[in-house]
Amino acid sequence: MKHRLLDESGQASAELMGMVWWLVLVTVIVWQVALAAWTYIQVSNAARTASRVEGRGGDGAKAARNALSDPLRTTVQKIKIEGEKVTVSVRMPLLIPGLIDSRKLTATRCAELPA
Repeated sequence: MKHRLLDESGQASAELMGMVWWLVLVTVIVWQVALAAWTYIQVSNAARTASRVEGRGGDGAKAARNALSDPLRTTVQKIKIEGEKVTVSVRMPLLIPGLIDSRKLTATRCAELPA
């Protein structure tokens, strides 16, 4: 019986099971940060594209929507055009929907052609 109590077989499995939750949590957080960065890059690109199209006399709002990727086109909240200055706002996509209210999380960027 004493030998069985001092045996450490299965210890690695027990430690792994204790760490799995932390690994999953860190993975979800890193993935959400990457998703937020991707969203800001997409919104910045859409604002710059719309500003260039407005500068040439085109439809900046349509250009901004077309510059966004498909998942973000459905979350556009505002495209504001003032001359050649364009502001684009979209709802931030969440990796785990419903965890927090995504209507309050927006990615907003503006761009203006230099004079």
